Amino acid sequence: MCRPIQKFERQVLPHQSLSIPLWIILTLVSKEFASYLPPSTSLAAEKTYHPASYKYDRVHTLFDNTVLTWGTDYAIGILMTYFALRCFCATSSHRGLQNEEASRSLRKRATALLLFYALSVLTGGIAHQKFTTVDSLNTSSFRILWTICVGAVTAAGGAMGMIGSEICQRLNANADKSKVFFRMPILPDSFWYLYAGYFTLTCALGGISYKRPACDIFVAGVSQFVPTAHNILVLLSIRWDDACAIETKSKVSDCVSSAVKLPYRLMFYVGFLSNAPLLPVYPLLVHYTQLSLGAVNALLHLNLALSWSMQAVCLHHFCKAMNNVKQEHVI
Repeated sequence: MCRPIQKFERQVLPHQSLSIPLWIILTLVSKEFASYLPPSTSLAAEKTYHPASYKYDRVHTLFDNTVLTWGTDYAIGILMTYFALRCFCATSSHRGLQNEEASRSLRKRATALLLFYALSVLTGGIAHQKFTTVDSLNTSSFRILWTICVGAVTAAGGAMGMIGSEICQRLNANADKSKVFFRMPILPDSFWYLYAGYFTLTCALGGISYKRPACDIFVAGVSQFVPTAHNILVLLSIRWDDACAIETKSKVSDCVSSAVKLPYRLMFYVGFLSNAPLLPVYPLLVHYTQLSLGAVNALLHLNLALSWSMQAVCLHHFCKAMNNVKQEHVI
């Protein structure tokens, strides 16, 4: 049965004294994994990932300054800002239904994720356009700007994890056993703040810095492995009621699990996983093709735009699905 919305209470993990040190261990292991994985994917990757700690030289440092790189950065930044506004303002498509409160938390988290994406590419675009020499890269101005660029990626992992926790809270923890395949633990927001904060601090201290600054983004992206896995497991844990799926433009559902359509769930999986190939592909394109660095970056940015857009579209759908549930019901 669906619970009255007035009785909805957020749950937290049991045995906090044990879960906190375990989460700290997971965070530290994830950091080591993020440092180890990128240079170990291929011989080309080994030649590409040279630690820098924000100290660049003329031997290994390559930083593209063409419009193919910074132009596509700006375009993605504008696109993500647009999607962020759409998610923040997501309302019920049913005119007679006023239930925007149901999706408020998810809308805020989705907006934060997309704004982190926008911040990363916009500051990255400025850096690629304005810092055109190795000497300029060795300045405090570049370090601050690039720390914001890469730090926004690590911070996005925290927002991503909180999105998964919110969906889990609403569709798994409070659902009848017949509505889920398995129970997922509810990870408190404080855990995700700790996780993202640790990686972001590591970035600021130079622990995610390579001679090719673009490599920083890929290492920071590996930090999103844990929240991505969490999100996917949350969705896989739910028994989605596709048999009575509704057309949200004209009807109102009793439960969110019947309002979230299969195509959007598939888009969710693809959107959160499709950036993973970029990590091994980047050094292969750099070393084994005749493409310019700007062309390589533009291709990867195209993949990035498609992946993030799919995330934005399905999250917007999730928000509207929550809004389209009858006011007196929530799972």
